[in-house]
Amino acid sequence: MENNFLSPDGQRNGLARLSYLFNSIRYKTLFILICTFLVSFLLLHSVAKFVLMDSFQELEIHSAKHSLREVNNAIQSRLELLDTINRDWAWWDDVYSFIETRSPEFITSNLTDETFTSMNLDFLGFFDRNGKPVSLNVFDKNLGKKIKPPKELITYLENHQELILLKEAKSFHKGLVQFPKGPMLLTSRPILTSEQKGPIQGTLIFGRYLDGEEVKRIAESQQILLTIIPLPLEKSTLQQKEILQAMQQTGEKLAVQSNGESSITAFLQINDITNNPLLLLEAKLERSIYQRGLQTINTLQWFFLLISIVICLVVALILELQVIAPVMKLRESVSRIGSQSDRSIRVNEHGPLEIRHLAVSINDMLATLARYATELDQTNHSLATQNKNIGAANAQLQKEITERKALEREREDLISELQEALAQVKTLSGFLPICAACKKIRDDKGYWNQIEAYLGTRSDLQFSHSICPDCAKKLYGDFLDVNTKEKRISRSG
Repeated sequence: MENNFLSPDGQRNGLARLSYLFNSIRYKTLFILICTFLVSFLLLHSVAKFVLMDSFQELEIHSAKHSLREVNNAIQSRLELLDTINRDWAWWDDVYSFIETRSPEFITSNLTDETFTSMNLDFLGFFDRNGKPVSLNVFDKNLGKKIKPPKELITYLENHQELILLKEAKSFHKGLVQFPKGPMLLTSRPILTSEQKGPIQGTLIFGRYLDGEEVKRIAESQQILLTIIPLPLEKSTLQQKEILQAMQQTGEKLAVQSNGESSITAFLQINDITNNPLLLLEAKLERSIYQRGLQTINTLQWFFLLISIVICLVVALILELQVIAPVMKLRESVSRIGSQSDRSIRVNEHGPLEIRHLAVSINDMLATLARYATELDQTNHSLATQNKNIGAANAQLQKEITERKALEREREDLISELQEALAQVKTLSGFLPICAACKKIRDDKGYWNQIEAYLGTRSDLQFSHSICPDCAKKLYGDFLDVNTKEKRISRSG
């Protein structure tokens, strides 16, 4: 096959090769497949980046918010449990009687260290119906015994009489209160009889510190790193200030902020028992969902790339076997037929249906071309015979033409001679005045000329002088008679 990629100096022509590659069905198909899978891969990457990763981030944010909500629920559940214990004690006849009698035996038998330890209490206070303290009991878990109530606790209760003076049997308060030692879970219930009847004898207040151990247990249950930050902020990071400002502007109590690809931080604002901001819960979580999402997307992309390569190779192989190879064989067959003179050769009608149809069409075309070639040969033979006859006729005609040209040349020569002779002849016409005696001719000027001189000037005639017999007798008669006699004598002698 001729190398179309070589220039006259034998060097490969890059533009010609590139043109061949783009015009070749094999490389064009492979190029289209590669472009298709590259576009699909880029589309998958874009979808994974802007859709799946957003979904993973939303799931991560939801998980972080859920963890903080679970922390809040854990705090609320502990508050509910404390309120339940408070209610059981507040609706107890012994407590109801103790407020009236203020019997020391009740304190001795019921408010032991084991009571505080078993109920996980840090504060238990009894108040009468006027809000006056009957018994304030504070238990130090580190010392394992009751201690004197701190001044901050007494001051807080004095400043919040609404927690002590409960007007209705169904009324209660529960929530968080901030003290120097830390936040405390606080509940207050009206003191009633065991049948939940009044009148209200006073108020019972239970308190439990939300200490480090409690926070640690809550954080471990949610597998997060939990930090409790008192409000208002005194010592805080820039991130905490920005988050708190954003919460105050939007009114949201829950916010999430990313710390990069390694961790994420969630913030939850908790109000106190009077519904004022008290605590800011900060929970740091590992971005396991995000990392798992990245791993999943990377795995999916590599898997798609591998599958794309396999599919590309399989499709290319199928195209090579089912389309390109039959087409190349068909091309070779057509080229072989074109290089041979046998008009009966046909291409093989094998391969896929479309290739067979193409082969059939090519064979039909070859049959038509063979028929036309036969007709052309017959026509050429007929034309050759006619050309031969025409050649003979042309030869005869050429001969006649030659003869005619010879006659024409003779005729032209004769005409030339005649024309030349005619050119030498000068025609005299009209009346010539001639002398009746001497035969001189008078010209146009009135002069009389000898006849030979007159004709010589008006024609190409040349005169030779001789004498006719009559003139000879007239002029030389005697001389002629003597000569005649001598001739006769000589003859007779």
